Amino acid sequence: MKGFEVDFGGSISKENFLEKDAAIATIYGRVYVLVFKYSNRNATVLDLYELPFDAATGPSFKHSLILGFNGGCGIHVIDNLVVVHHQASQKSLIFDIRVSSPSKSHSPLVVTTIESHPQHQPPPALYTNFWFTFLPDIVIDSSGGVMYSIRLKNEHAQLEIADKQTMLEYLARRSNEKKLFVTTLLACLKARALSLRQIRKVFAMLTGVTGKSSASENSVENGSGSSQKPVLDCEKYASLAVTQQEMQSSVLIPLREEVSLPESYVANIMLQYLRSLFDAEITPEAYLIEMVVETLAEAGEMSKLQQIVTYRVINDSKPLAFLLLSYEARCSTLFQSGVDILARNKASDEIVEVMLEKKQIVDAFRFIDVRNLNDALIPKVVEAANQHCVRQTRYAIKEHLTEKKAKASLYKSIGDELYTAEEVKGASEEQATCALFEI
Repeated sequence: MKGFEVDFGGSISKENFLEKDAAIATIYGRVYVLVFKYSNRNATVLDLYELPFDAATGPSFKHSLILGFNGGCGIHVIDNLVVVHHQASQKSLIFDIRVSSPSKSHSPLVVTTIESHPQHQPPPALYTNFWFTFLPDIVIDSSGGVMYSIRLKNEHAQLEIADKQTMLEYLARRSNEKKLFVTTLLACLKARALSLRQIRKVFAMLTGVTGKSSASENSVENGSGSSQKPVLDCEKYASLAVTQQEMQSSVLIPLREEVSLPESYVANIMLQYLRSLFDAEITPEAYLIEMVVETLAEAGEMSKLQQIVTYRVINDSKPLAFLLLSYEARCSTLFQSGVDILARNKASDEIVEVMLEKKQIVDAFRFIDVRNLNDALIPKVVEAANQHCVRQTRYAIKEHLTEKKAKASLYKSIGDELYTAEEVKGASEEQATCALFEI
């Protein structure tokens, strides 16, 4: 690999770069060299240099972690977090380089204190001069001849991280914490602790929208975009995956069942999730679409419902079409949207059924003629005409059926059911005595 230079704050008091001042760790699927940078013999900054997977590319400076203390310290890298323990203050600084920062400098996300496990009785002394830290999470206490491992208590994140969006992003990046993340997300939404913009960002993170660029960079750097064999290979980072079914059952349905929340608020949350799926080019599941549509309708958000249907944010389907048809009384335009969806799905038989249900007998008959649909639909139209049409309309339908030369036998036999001989005679008499008007 190519050699590279680092700035360790060399001065008269610190002339040499020592091995103890550097460490190598894998963070979020990339290999970093961690270097303490000194000022007046005190480590004030921890710089991160990324080692490329391609030997032809030189290492580069990526992040600077601001420590802001004097005295001895140790490093751990646990679950992609850099943890720096400070002996004098007996504090541990936790850094997450994925937290957005306007520059390459990062302040600690959490400043906390190590707590010993209850099984250690009496409790061991912490942050002593006899501690030696080793990556990824080992502490050796030379005075007692004991080796400890450090673990994170992520369930305390709500108490330590004030910003709710940052806290949720923190939990989403931790391994094996899906249940904790989903539970915390639901609690934040119920408490209305997040703005719609923050909710959109959290959903975008879950659907992978915000991680597409970094995933693309990883694939190139790992050698998949080059014929050259990678020099380094390390553990890959897998982001949290929450399926649509898990989101519906664990978050969205409980929100709908929370009577204290306004329906419009719940509907807007669902729209934000639907938007994140649309932006990530992920097809929403049918059950999710149905729940979103029903929630919007219950909240009276008919204009928003009309928009997501018109602009095809949700995919056309027959169940969606029938759902929209059922909301005609609340919003008449949704009925036409449902019919349009059926037409796009070539569901002609269903369209005829809808017209007959609305007693649009003549329109149904015209639709059958124009589309040259199956003859099996004709008896249904005739039956509906017998039940709902006035005499003149039934007579017009009979005459139309009779004139169908190509299918005369079928149409005549059906048309005969519309009128008895006496009715035909009566209709003829009515027609003879009609007064004609010119307009």
